[in-house]
Amino acid sequence: MGALLYFAIGFLAVVAATRAREMSRGAAAALLLLPLVLTAGALFTGDVYGPVDLAYTAEPLASIADGVGIRHVMNPSISDVYAEFMPWNDALRRAIRAGEWPLWNPYELSGTPLAGAAQVAPYHPVTLFGLLVPLPAFFGFAAAMLYLVAAISAFLLARELTDSEPAALFAAAGWMASTHLVFFAGTAMAHAVSVTPLVLLGARRIVHEPGRRSAMILGVALLLLVLSGHPETALHVVFFAVSYFAFQILWGTGAHNGERRPVIPVVLAGLAAGIGALLLSAFFLLPHLDVISQSEEYAHRAAEYEQTSASAAQIVHRLTANFFPFLEGAPGIEEPLHPAAVRHGWLPTAYAGALLLPLALLGLVRARSRERWFFAGAVVWGFGSGLALPGLTQLLNVLPGFDIAVNDRMIVFATLGTCMLAARGIAAVQEREAGSPALFLIGFAILVAAGAYLIPSGVSPDYRLVGAIRAIAPVLIAAGAVIVLPARVVAAALIGLLLLQRAGETASLQPTVPKRAFYPPFPGLELLKAEEPFRIVATGTMLPPAISTHYGLEDARGFQAVTLARYDQTYPLWSRRQPVWSNRVDDLNSPFLSALNVRYAFVTPEATLPSWWTRIGRFGTYDIAENQVVVPRAWVPRAVRYTTSLFATLVVFSGIRDFRAESTIEDDRSPTGLVPNGPGAVSIYPSIRGRGTHLRLRAHMERDGWVIVSNAFWRGWQARMDGERLPVRYGNHAFIAVRVPAGTHDVELTYRPRSFVVGSLISIVAAIVILLFYTGILSSAITFFMSFQTSFFAPGVRRR
Repeated sequence: MGALLYFAIGFLAVVAATRAREMSRGAAAALLLLPLVLTAGALFTGDVYGPVDLAYTAEPLASIADGVGIRHVMNPSISDVYAEFMPWNDALRRAIRAGEWPLWNPYELSGTPLAGAAQVAPYHPVTLFGLLVPLPAFFGFAAAMLYLVAAISAFLLARELTDSEPAALFAAAGWMASTHLVFFAGTAMAHAVSVTPLVLLGARRIVHEPGRRSAMILGVALLLLVLSGHPETALHVVFFAVSYFAFQILWGTGAHNGERRPVIPVVLAGLAAGIGALLLSAFFLLPHLDVISQSEEYAHRAAEYEQTSASAAQIVHRLTANFFPFLEGAPGIEEPLHPAAVRHGWLPTAYAGALLLPLALLGLVRARSRERWFFAGAVVWGFGSGLALPGLTQLLNVLPGFDIAVNDRMIVFATLGTCMLAARGIAAVQEREAGSPALFLIGFAILVAAGAYLIPSGVSPDYRLVGAIRAIAPVLIAAGAVIVLPARVVAAALIGLLLLQRAGETASLQPTVPKRAFYPPFPGLELLKAEEPFRIVATGTMLPPAISTHYGLEDARGFQAVTLARYDQTYPLWSRRQPVWSNRVDDLNSPFLSALNVRYAFVTPEATLPSWWTRIGRFGTYDIAENQVVVPRAWVPRAVRYTTSLFATLVVFSGIRDFRAESTIEDDRSPTGLVPNGPGAVSIYPSIRGRGTHLRLRAHMERDGWVIVSNAFWRGWQARMDGERLPVRYGNHAFIAVRVPAGTHDVELTYRPRSFVVGSLISIVAAIVILLFYTGILSSAITFFMSFQTSFFAPGVRRR
């Protein structure tokens, strides 16, 4: 199913690419087939392309790992995919099946924005088309489309630069199979990075061939970039494209008939394409900006985030790892222990195959176009960012946007620069320039061999030898091919060698997992049920973050790119923060767990439980416990204490032991102190819609009072009763509190941020205007209006 969808949508993508640049049928077929080098195993079997195996390192799945074919973890360093992106895509599908717009994710952190968090990329074409296949098959389809889009983008740009299809295909293969792109496959960042060459192509076309077609190329590229859902990468790519745009105006061949084009119309055309993309994506961007402003991550980065420069030892080590990556080992296979001075986690890399490097150097030396200097500059800038060079790091720390971004990821621009220079190197190979290509290749092979022998590393000699052979052998074979093969086939041979090299080098980066391992039922799952909505937690490392989504279970914990700042501030009451990971619950003693609507918990067999928790199931390596005093999702506290500030709320509610007896309401217009509330009772209408953006309550109030709902209170939650808006305040610091009058009432809570409504209106109007413009209707209407105005108000025309 995934393969059929890939070939159908991939064919349409290649056809669309021919609208930007004509290509032969052979080149089109090659582009369509290139991603199969990396994804064929998942596409044709329906297996899962991604690190589901990581979920089996902890209970409750560890005990059933053998039964579903999981016996080892391939790459432990890509945990974001299984702990964030896979659950987010499941939450997206559950919302759509429930008939809801995917605005809210109820499955972690007591509820969090889904589309507004952006990285699930709910409106990206790959996501939308992927809804046609089951979720396990989606990840193989999405990866194949990622690689196809990357290959098409690089092909179109390289074709523009070299006017050679074989050279462009070589660049496409290198960019598609680059380590950065393969490592981050399955994330929003990879989809955003993949279209970088297409954005550059659009910028170049605007300068050289201004018009609707060029504006459409740039606009579509920018729209794909934004809808990918990674604003940090969008910032980096737009900066890169603006630099290229300026280069083209100042130094490119932007002259027409011997005269340089006027700058202002070109700049206006580029701005129009960029503004058009922003307006079309306003329904996606505005909610995201709204969400970011409420997040703990933004508050942290805005207040104290600053990237530090690397030391001389770190710079040397990172450079070595980029040119001799086999000396770094491979995740899950052989991982050397570095000295403390150069110890690191994920290492930014521009590597895309040893075969690319000598050909890129050849392209830099042999090419005559000024553009080679831009891409050489991209290599320098990319490495400068990725290596965290002193001076450059400090500059980025003071630039707006860059000061809160992870800028070492810009090393991917070095990858793109290398690929574009290598395309020019392939063009030089095709021209048979006095045997110099073979000399470049042989010289680089000697350099790699010397590095493999001389540079110290913690990997074993056997691993070092295999890595060196994998890097050197294709380069030496390529040198022989350049000498022996005729010009018309040598490029094809080099493309084949590059793909063979990259297939071997990237094999350990992304696992393909049997589809039966995609979150099957585990022992005890049948116990987790109740008539009312409830949440769960797990102690220690059990039930890794967000995988509860795949079972339709809501976890109070979570691992998110954007966490509500107020919710994060409650962590010390019931959990422990962990750097770049989910918050961890160590025990069940906190009364705040009850206020979070936590009914069930996974615990170790030896754990001592508080008196109000009861074990209801034992499964060998884990137990399931039930909270006997869980607070319902919505309740009427017997008394409330009004507070007037965020700090005061934290101080007061951190000392509460029974939240049904006492809760806090943040409202500076009410009297301070503890006052009676209600009394009353509230129930939730049983409906699947109550699990997402809508929650319907039946409140029976003897007197006016506050109803508290333990959904995290992100801006956008509204309350209505009998068609009238009800006041909504912060209850217990981070949750929803609604003031309900005496009597029996139906109250509807809805999550619909104003930013989404306003953004949708902007996008609809922009889409209509752009459609009218491109169909000529708008320009015809403007021409008619101007001619009518001129004739109507012309001097001497008699008016009655």
